[in-house]
Amino acid sequence: MSILNFAPEHEDKKARSWVLVFVLLAVGIGAFYLKTTLAANVSINNGLSVEFGQGVSATASCSGSSILTLTPNSTFTNTGGSTGSFYFKSLTVSGIPSSCNGQDFNISAYDSNTGSAPLALFNGSSTIAAVWDNGGSFQGGHGFIGSTVSTSNGTFTVTFNTPVALASTVSKLTLQSLNHAAGDCVTENICAIGDTGPGGGVVFYSGAAFSETGATCGANCHYLEMAPTGWGNNKPSSLNGSCGGSSGTATADPYICPLSGTLINTSTSFGSGFANTQTLSASADSTSGIYLCTHYAGTDSSAGQWFLPSGDELAALWNSSLNTKLGNFWYWSSSVSSTSGIEYGFPNSGSTFQGYSNPYSGGYANNPHAIRAIRAF
Repeated sequence: MSILNFAPEHEDKKARSWVLVFVLLAVGIGAFYLKTTLAANVSINNGLSVEFGQGVSATASCSGSSILTLTPNSTFTNTGGSTGSFYFKSLTVSGIPSSCNGQDFNISAYDSNTGSAPLALFNGSSTIAAVWDNGGSFQGGHGFIGSTVSTSNGTFTVTFNTPVALASTVSKLTLQSLNHAAGDCVTENICAIGDTGPGGGVVFYSGAAFSETGATCGANCHYLEMAPTGWGNNKPSSLNGSCGGSSGTATADPYICPLSGTLINTSTSFGSGFANTQTLSASADSTSGIYLCTHYAGTDSSAGQWFLPSGDELAALWNSSLNTKLGNFWYWSSSVSSTSGIEYGFPNSGSTFQGYSNPYSGGYANNPHAIRAIRAF
């Protein structure tokens, strides 16, 4: 009979004096069994005894002959005075091969009763912790709200924000690899191209985690959404600026001068659009497209999170299957050179995206072009 190692991940000073007591009480509770199940729910490695805080080798249907290492962890929660309990807090799975890309991992825990229902793990009553292998970058799957997923190369850790299952009651785990089940884009940030994003835009880019410098999602952004058609409807005519242009309508984007004031060098790289826009906004007045983007609020009061795409982000929009929603593709970016102007893009011969710099005079581009605000999340 194995002794459960209930060493907490985090322990406050009040709990330290009680750790030994709880470890001694754990003796004889029973072995912690881990099994993995295939998508067809076939049990393997049945009866393999492990302890909290120690890894065990296992496989799942998508991993083939590759060996996964599963490490369950517990944490001590002090409920005040001399009372407290150890809870099943997190599970780390490592050694995940690329053959699992696109799959969901569903994790459940059970007590020692044969045929018992899965235990609640987090969020009060959630019995399944879902993790999506999004091309080798792991994130919460359908129904993950209440848990947190951290990711590294071939490894994820799912942590229950408020764990529910007592460590002493957990007898076995199941890890299933299943076809990906789409989650809700607005509330769970599990999105596909064409979904409505949390800000009411349309998702046009989905991929592994990337950095959008300065954005709310920081270094853990997965998606870009573009503002919906009509986002600039009834734009004040003053925003047309000195180069002319036209207000946005319910079916057309604003045709506008991108900037006014002093132009500052910015980046063309993917993930730099937000920072570009913030940099340029310091010298852009209320007649500029930059002003319109930074003051757009979406459908979730997200003003300040929208920005003019960088040159490479504009290219991603063109390469998206949704570029047909944009009509004649002549759009400003936020990529600016003090020597050659403001980059804009349009298709060459109807297929290949081209970025060109438009010369400017006195801080304005010579000709108006369309703008479309985007957002990273």
